[in-house]
Amino acid sequence: MKHKNKILAIQFFKISWLFIFLLFLLPNNAELNASGQWVTLSISPSSISFQAGDPDLMPKVSANSPVLVSIQLPQSRRWRLYIRAEGNLVGDQGQVISISNVSWVASPKPQLVDGVLMAGQSLELGQGRGRLLNGQLEFYFNNNWSYVAGTYTQVVTFTVMII
Repeated sequence: MKHKNKILAIQFFKISWLFIFLLFLLPNNAELNASGQWVTLSISPSSISFQAGDPDLMPKVSANSPVLVSIQLPQSRRWRLYIRAEGNLVGDQGQVISISNVSWVASPKPQLVDGVLMAGQSLELGQGRGRLLNGQLEFYFNNNWSYVAGTYTQVVTFTVMII
């Protein structure tokens, strides 16, 4: 019994150092110009992280904060919103975890859709019509004992287009 407790303690120590950090590449209240019209895309906060935990108890880890997304247009126009992970999660020692272990649940629906990040691919996060969208994204990380302990980071980019 003592040996079993020691193994569990080692496994917990190993996973307790796993820390995921996503940086969103768009400062708050960034302004973009398109076709002579303006659009304001706000993302807050500018980064999120996932708490380390025992994968048996926390197989899916919630981010420390929801991500608030706001799109403002001067008039009622059609828009499309995209999200892109620039690559996989990269650890402080060069280890890699597939970014596809990070997913999100979006609201409101149907303007925004749920999804899974893919390395180097722009994914449509939503589309709609109007002067204002206030949305929320809840990010999740699929936890697993096979991940090497460390701090992992990646940049995620949001893009809005007026169509």
